[in-house]
Amino acid sequence: MNNDPSNLERVGDDLLVGAAAIATEMGMSPSEIYYAHRKKLLPIGKMGKFLIASRSRLRRAARVLTSAA
Repeated sequence: MNNDPSNLERVGDDLLVGAAAIATEMGMSPSEIYYAHRKKLLPIGKMGKFLIASRSRLRRAARVLTSAA
């Protein structure tokens, strides 16, 4: 396994911090993101007072939601 740090993906490259950042990524409003978080509709967590989410996990969740029709 190659442990060269230049080849490792940074967590920050995939991390969205704050409802506004998540909303922009999802094409939604921040209030819709807060609702989705409260209802556990999307993989959104909390870090202190901030909502956080992984871009890749949000994309997977959106694919599942849109293919379940």
